Amino acid sequence: MVEYRASKKSTCRICGSGELVRYLSLGDQPPSNSFISQAEIAAEQAFPLDVYLCMSCGLSQLLDIVSSEDIFDDYAYLSSTSRALCDHYQEMIDNVLALLKPPPGSLVVDIGCNDGITLNCYPAGSYKTLGVEPSSAGEYARERGFEVVDRFFNEQCGRDIAASHGKAKIVTATNVFAHVDDIVGFAAGIRELLDDDGVFVIEFPYLVDMIEALYFDTIYHEHLSYLSLAPLDRLFADTGLRAFRVEKTDVGASGPALQLFVCKRDAGYENDPSILEMRDAETAWGIKRIETYERFAGRVRETGDALVTLIRDIQKHGGKVAAYGAPAKGNTLLNFIKANTSLIDVVAENNELKIGKLTPGTHIPIVSDDDFMAGGYSHALLLAWNYLDFFLQKSAFIKDGGKFIVPVPKPDIRP
Repeated sequence: MVEYRASKKSTCRICGSGELVRYLSLGDQPPSNSFISQAEIAAEQAFPLDVYLCMSCGLSQLLDIVSSEDIFDDYAYLSSTSRALCDHYQEMIDNVLALLKPPPGSLVVDIGCNDGITLNCYPAGSYKTLGVEPSSAGEYARERGFEVVDRFFNEQCGRDIAASHGKAKIVTATNVFAHVDDIVGFAAGIRELLDDDGVFVIEFPYLVDMIEALYFDTIYHEHLSYLSLAPLDRLFADTGLRAFRVEKTDVGASGPALQLFVCKRDAGYENDPSILEMRDAETAWGIKRIETYERFAGRVRETGDALVTLIRDIQKHGGKVAAYGAPAKGNTLLNFIKANTSLIDVVAENNELKIGKLTPGTHIPIVSDDDFMAGGYSHALLLAWNYLDFFLQKSAFIKDGGKFIVPVPKPDIRP
């Protein structure tokens, strides 16, 4: 079992300001991907899961930092186990290639490549592909034939890759930018790696969506920053970069997401109207107003109470409740509502690295889809709620008459 190291920041990771206000506390929680065995319960660690607003640049962030080296040393999340996510990234790469039209043989880099899910979306043999992945998941990408750099990405890493492989026409980072503590060093590395007309495409959950739709379960120790355009504008201005286009997508690794297109400051890409519109919208919404976030915190508490009440009511009327999917964000939710096996019997999952283990903090057994289907459950708390439409159409549980409990933004039963 990994022994996690932790530290606490006192200044904003983008602008360095010390004017930070805590607006949400989800309690002490273990790292969300730290699935454990029964024998490891006694040694389990938990750390504050509190979110702060920087009153200077508007970045929402965690200040309690669990060591990324420890989190990603033995990493149980494999992207390609999600068919919906594979389809989503294929669509993303097809769109990026159609927009940018890089010459054949160009270098394309995916940072945080995990098991190679995004690199696998490029047409075979058309480009030089390279992954950057410091976690154990990188071994799966290598098995698929991809070259993978086993490092955390920063300014020096970007410089080294440019020296050894050349400059990149496309760099992608999906569901990884928010994980980075030294986000200034990461952006500087992108500047070093990009060709003069190269483009960096970031996909991340959007702070405004998280607040408005109450996706508070996307808050966990791997996600150090909760991103919006205002603080990223500051970051890119400080590191010689510029965001020039933004697109919204309904599907991402943690739910609805933004895809932000970034280039070098003096590159020839004109600013798309989408960037200007989002800047104005964030200002009007109150991206730096603490009251915006305090209202969110109150709604989070109300939703947690309503979810427990709903599950207890189902049980009182003879229903049998499990959970469906074991994503990291599901553990934030389970720990926040203080779930245990009296509330949720088991969690169904198809990732073999998680099956047979217990959920961190709440210690609910994780079982295979087959074992779940044999359990006779009437309802399943859909922890992977971002794939609701996919599962409503495809899951055997729904076809057999089961019902999903969708936890956010308001607990609901579907279909």
